[in-house]
Amino acid sequence: MTVLADLPRGLVSIQCDLCFPPVLTINTAADLHRTGWALRSRGESWDVCPLCAARIHPADRVPRRDPQATEPDPDRMPNVVIVGATKAGTTSMHSYLGLHPEITISRDKELRFFQDPDCRGWLGQYQDNFAAGTRYRVESTPFYSKSPCFPGVADRMADLVPDARVIYLVRDPVERIVAEYAEQLQWRAASRPLEVELQDADDPANWLVASSRYATQLREYLRRFERDHITVVDLADLAADPARVVGSVFDFLDLERPDLDAADFRRLNTRDDKRTFPGWVMALRRGPLVRALHRLPERHRTLASRLAHQHLRTGVPAPELSPRAVAALRELLQGEVDELRALTGSSFATWSV
Repeated sequence: MTVLADLPRGLVSIQCDLCFPPVLTINTAADLHRTGWALRSRGESWDVCPLCAARIHPADRVPRRDPQATEPDPDRMPNVVIVGATKAGTTSMHSYLGLHPEITISRDKELRFFQDPDCRGWLGQYQDNFAAGTRYRVESTPFYSKSPCFPGVADRMADLVPDARVIYLVRDPVERIVAEYAEQLQWRAASRPLEVELQDADDPANWLVASSRYATQLREYLRRFERDHITVVDLADLAADPARVVGSVFDFLDLERPDLDAADFRRLNTRDDKRTFPGWVMALRRGPLVRALHRLPERHRTLASRLAHQHLRTGVPAPELSPRAVAALRELLQGEVDELRALTGSSFATWSV
């Protein structure tokens, strides 16, 4: 079962059955098929993302699962989880925490484990991403704070790592919505204009707005984790003074602050980094040409990939909202922001809401 939730307007949240970490997306079945997904709902054996569908012949597809049942090893499970929000600085924070000598970060940043109802079936692959023998082991997945689009995350996390520290990054909620839409444009996963996607913004399961319902997301974790095991970080503060903010996170983890300088705090995965391939290149990802490419020696594959990224990608146009749409979102999210301020005691003074 890899359709994780049914959402408004015929959308579904879905994960690939094959790859590790699993590709996640939200779209209609028709648009998933258009962008190269192989779907059980269309008669396939598995739900398979475009890259796996292109690389792996149908006869060779094997679902993601450990060879044998694996029990959680407390020394090889995360005990710090950055849970989002999407486009609120999780990539940067993940990297910054890795600067501390008593912290190791997961080999892949987004392991996308706890959103999967069958996550225990690949627990061994998951915990292989963490080095034993370190005080803290960190995983970061922005989709962990996107309920109800990805339901049950906090419960699975609390069941498997009940003593984990949770780091929740937030930003101006309207800016975050626009940034997430731009991310989807990068991967050509958004097929409708931004304001059309927001026509049902008042629905709690609207895929763009859900991650900006910060109080709703935080309450999910407060149900299962002690309040002193959760910290909330504003991206505006992190961008303005990363050394101070990351230092406060080290304090939250009861760690001494290491000697770091400004060069250690370069921001990652920003709006300026967003570039996309033309449609014809994305279409090639679904064909036999990609399977042939993956049969080449690794150095030839790497060279081809590097050349494609350097010469074929173009910038993603900046999405814009009308003043009327901005005002409607601010009004819609005011209660969420007021509750977040009450829950955290923080003012979020730079926000537009």
